[in-house]
Amino acid sequence: MIERHYTINDLSELLQTSLSKTRLMVKDEPGVLRILPKPPVGRKRMPREKIMYRIPQSVVERILRRSANPARA
Repeated sequence: MIERHYTINDLSELLQTSLSKTRLMVKDEPGVLRILPKPPVGRKRMPREKIMYRIPQSVVERILRRSANPARA
């Protein structure tokens, strides 16, 4: 069975945090999928990269457990 994956927007609404805070919370978390855009053809340099994140339900649960018990982390 495939578990649910959240976007930064979904998770931000769920946790009632800002988009930037949510992104900082998950960007280096193991298990988070990072999807890089395809580089444009014929351009030497890409403008700012926009990475899309997909956060599995199990990672969300791990983050919530860790933040509920910071002394155990």
